[in-house]
Amino acid sequence: MTAETPITTLIFDVDDTLYDVSTGFTDHRNGEAAQRFMMEYLNFPDLESAKKIRDQYFEKYHATAKALTIAEQDGAFPPPDPTKPTKVPRFDPKDLADYWTSNLDFRLLGGKKIKLLQDLESCGLKLVAFSNGPRRYVKRVLVELGLFNVFGDERLYAVDDVLPFCKPEKEAFEKIFADVGVRADECVMIEDSMKNINAPTN
Repeated sequence: MTAETPITTLIFDVDDTLYDVSTGFTDHRNGEAAQRFMMEYLNFPDLESAKKIRDQYFEKYHATAKALTIAEQDGAFPPPDPTKPTKVPRFDPKDLADYWTSNLDFRLLGGKKIKLLQDLESCGLKLVAFSNGPRRYVKRVLVELGLFNVFGDERLYAVDDVLPFCKPEKEAFEKIFADVGVRADECVMIEDSMKNINAPTN
């Protein structure tokens, strides 16, 4: 970006960016809630074994949906329950989105962000939300924060929209830039991760 390049677009991460990390909501989501999903849907026998696989793959892939997708490809899941119907692939990001949307305690987010909403609505720039979370879940978070209408469905991007890539992979950002119709040098990223901020320009 040069001094002459006009900024046209703000791209916001959602989790731990549009709400404060100190709420504990992310630990709630990525901790026991993710592990219980893995027990219920993927036949992990206990929280400990689910946590081990989720954390191992999340450290490398930075998104629970992509982490579990790759873990299944690597054969890291326990065998399916023979008493239940089994689909292929066993992990579907939509199942995770539905589970989180239905089971998380969204009260931890702390309610509507009225001042932030007013600031965003008055900034005069294109506003984009881009999260490594699954779409239905991310939409629920934005609704709970009172911010969904700032972005709308057309400017909300989730991991479902960019798989097999996700942040911080450059291909994920390139898809967003192409869809929105902007260049990287006219965007500002608002993020909690330096890996994600640096990725589009590397």
